[in-house]
Amino acid sequence: MKILIAEDAPSDRMLLRLHLEKLGHQVSEVSDGAELVEYFFEHSAEYDLLVVDLNMPNKTGVEAVNQIRAFQGGYDANWVPIIILSGSESDSDILRCIEAGADAYLIKPIQHKVLAAKLMAMTRLADMRKRLIAMNARLEALSTTDYLTNLPNRRAFEKNLQDEMAKSDRYEQSLCVAVIDIDHFKQINDTYGHEGGDVVLKELSRRLEKDKRAGDQFGRIGGEEFGLCLPYTDLENALIACERYRQLLTQEPYLYGDRRINLTVSIGLCEFTSENNQLELIKQADAALYKAKRTGRDRVVVMGVDNN
Repeated sequence: MKILIAEDAPSDRMLLRLHLEKLGHQVSEVSDGAELVEYFFEHSAEYDLLVVDLNMPNKTGVEAVNQIRAFQGGYDANWVPIIILSGSESDSDILRCIEAGADAYLIKPIQHKVLAAKLMAMTRLADMRKRLIAMNARLEALSTTDYLTNLPNRRAFEKNLQDEMAKSDRYEQSLCVAVIDIDHFKQINDTYGHEGGDVVLKELSRRLEKDKRAGDQFGRIGGEEFGLCLPYTDLENALIACERYRQLLTQEPYLYGDRRINLTVSIGLCEFTSENNQLELIKQADAALYKAKRTGRDRVVVMGVDNN
């Protein structure tokens, strides 16, 4: 494990470090409670265990643990086991340490075998925490990624869009949004089956991700519909970018076995203003998309602009 120790007495700190390193752990050290809190806030993801002396200058062990637990909040994956060390055998000291958020209390002088046994238990807890973090990451990816294309799904795209809208509003930066739709996609499914349609969707997504502009964000928001968020881009440059994407997606055929599938896409584009909420913004891009469909498909239409 990677262990951070906080102990103000140099001799005790050195002895503790030697004990821990002899047991095969990697050790970093700080000398008081204030330094512990400051250091842990900057490096919290690096450590599997904290070993903290109860009585330290500037900030006691209990005060430091209280601040650390408050910083971590209620999310279990942020939790790191904490052992408090003290020369006191007082039941009230033990209780207030555990109430503050410590997971174990060891009485000085530390017995090597007792410390080894406690660390075995803490290692199991640290391993459980790592598995929890990995599992949560996998679940988060599953909940925000479209299973077929590996693009962000509608939920994730709308969250990204919401974040970009907030940044655009705060920093008065341009932001545009587009919806891309494959023309006559039902005919592709009818002709080549859903497997052929899936091949087209996956290849289209691959092309978008491979050749996208830096900062642009895509997501699959419907069956054959894709959202596009263009941060820091005004309407004129967004139109240029969308036209480039349209050509990128339509110039080369899509291969399904030995068959070549030619397709076109229609794109609806609009610009964010502070009066728009997220739903209204996507509706405006959809309205522009429907106009592109009505006026011949295979084109980019800007909301509120005559594209005839």
